[in-house]
Amino acid sequence: MKKAAIIGVLLLAISGSVLAGTLASYNTVIDNLAGGNVSAREFILLEEGTDSFGTDFRIAPSESVSWRFAVKNFNGDTVSEQAMSLAFHIELTAAGSKQAVNPLVVTVRDQNGAVVGAGTGTGKIPFMSFLPPGPAGQAKIYTVTVEWPSDNAADPGCAGEGFGTAINVSVTGVEIAEDREKG
Repeated sequence: MKKAAIIGVLLLAISGSVLAGTLASYNTVIDNLAGGNVSAREFILLEEGTDSFGTDFRIAPSESVSWRFAVKNFNGDTVSEQAMSLAFHIELTAAGSKQAVNPLVVTVRDQNGAVVGAGTGTGKIPFMSFLPPGPAGQAKIYTVTVEWPSDNAADPGCAGEGFGTAINVSVTGVEIAEDREKG
């Protein structure tokens, strides 16, 4: 009887340990190191063509929203060794049937932080770039930042449910023949 009781207690202890381990909850807190609202997009141009993305977004006075995107001429081991001219068009428009938020300031920066395009309100911001040829893949990284500088007097006239803005980013790659590069 004593032996059965000890075995029963051991079985309860083991099954309790197993249940506690399998039913345990683990939490991890990830620090917000970068802050802000940044989303990323990758354009892979292995040949001539156009790629784009667009999204509606919300912004309030004194806020900023950023999108980071990369243009690459490789995908894994596949590399386009042809030089490519890149034409970019960043456009801010009204979202759907809403009115666009007009006091916005748009800045486009390259991976070195240099401004390659800028604008205010709605409209297009075009700029050009180049991916050089080579056996190794090339990549260019850009960041589009939309800011709403606060003007306490004008802000109420541009906020609310009737207002919304959309951003569209497109890149067109055109291969450059080697003889045109040298000429």
